[in-house]
Parts: sequence; structure tokens; C-alpha cells
Amino acid sequence: MAKDSVFIIGDKVDLTIDGQTFYKTSVGEIYQNGLILIGAPIYKQNVMQLKIFDEVCLVYYRDNGRFITLMQVVDFLMKDNVKYTLLEQITESEKDQRREFYRLPTNSIETMLCEYVDGIEMTLSLRDDLDDVSVLAEARARDISATGIGLVTTKWQCKQGESYLLKLFFDGFKGKTPPILLCAKVMRAELTSETGIYNVGMQFFGVTKSKTEYLTKYILTQQQKRILQKKLVEGE
Repeated sequence: MAKDSVFIIGDKVDLTIDGQTFYKTSVGEIYQNGLILIGAPIYKQNVMQLKIFDEVCLVYYRDNGRFITLMQVVDFLMKDNVKYTLLEQITESEKDQRREFYRLPTNSIETMLCEYVDGIEMTLSLRDDLDDVSVLAEARARDISATGIGLVTTKWQCKQGESYLLKLFFDGFKGKTPPILLCAKVMRAELTSETGIYNVGMQFFGVTKSKTEYLTKYILTQQQKRILQKKLVEGE
């Protein structure tokens, strides 16, 4: 992807995969083809271990606000015995005034994990429902943000790096609201041996602006309802 870089050498940037933990790093080099080189991303003295093809969000700041862009790891370079990561920009930068990606705890969103077909994200609209996709398993959302989702499932073993088409039912499988279709990549998958439950963290990709706005509005509405309910219970 040959494009002018939106970054500046020396930029202090935050790197995140799940929208919850932000690792500190900086831009060391910018190449003519738009690729950038960053130092080791660090959070509380822990270094993030990245792999080729990992997709990460970079958050950076300008005088007119906070911006975010999606990048992909394409290579690693060693300079003076220090490991650097080479990133390629895969989405346009967008202004983002939120301090963080709020992750809404939930147990009301039912999910169908469906087989992902290359490029299917380019054909999805806000309310599309595809009857011919292969449903692999059912799951329940543990939390959701505008950029990703945490799932709990006992029926399917997800593996890091896999991609899925998700059908999200915001009022349950038997509800009246049509599902929203989103593509997501598995960023982490952990098995709780005592219960046989898989906890899966996924990052959305190929999300249209209208779907992002829908998710943001849903999360904000649910958050406001919880704040109101808390005030009523506490008598505020």
C-alpha cells in the first residue's frame, strides 16, 4: 500500500489489540512506501509479543485531536541488537475523541460463529442476514466494544489468528431484532479446564462506518441505562 505516512518520526503512539490495554511505543523510521518502524510496545514493563500478520490499532495525537488507524505487522528488523516492528497501514486514520474504547459487560447478546469466506466483509450491510452461511457454533457475548467482542463458548475451540463471520443477536436468538453481521479475528483464546469453557477475545475488521456508529450508540445507550438504574437503586 503505497501512501504518504500520517505519522512523524518520533511520534509517541499507543498500540492496542483489544481496545483495553494500551502499550507505549514510538515511530522510529518512516519509509517511502508508507511503512513505519516502531519500537517495542511496552505496558507496565511488559513487552507485547507481536507476530507477522497481527492487526493492531495505533492511537496518536495532533493539535486538533486524537486519531486512530489500523495497522498490520509485516516484518521485524534488528538494529543495534534491538528488535523493531515494521507496520503497514491498512485503514485510513480517523479522528477519535474518546479517551478509550469503552467495553460494555453483557450477557444478553447471543452470537452465532459462522464460517468466514475471504472478502465477505465487503458485501455486508448493516442489517443483512445471510441464510446460506455455515454456522459452526453458538456463543454468548461476555463484553463488547466498538472494536471487538469477548465471547464465551463450550461448543467450539477457537484458535488465535482465525477469522469468523459473527451473527450478533442483541435481544437473543428469539428476539425481534435482526442480527448484525460482523467479521472478527481471534486475538486470544483461553480454555478454563475446570469448566470446559473457552474465553475468546476477537477484534472486528472490515467494519463500515454505519455499523461502528450502531455499536457505539448501542453501547452508550446500555451504559446510560445502567447509570440510571444505579442511581435509582442508590436513591441518588
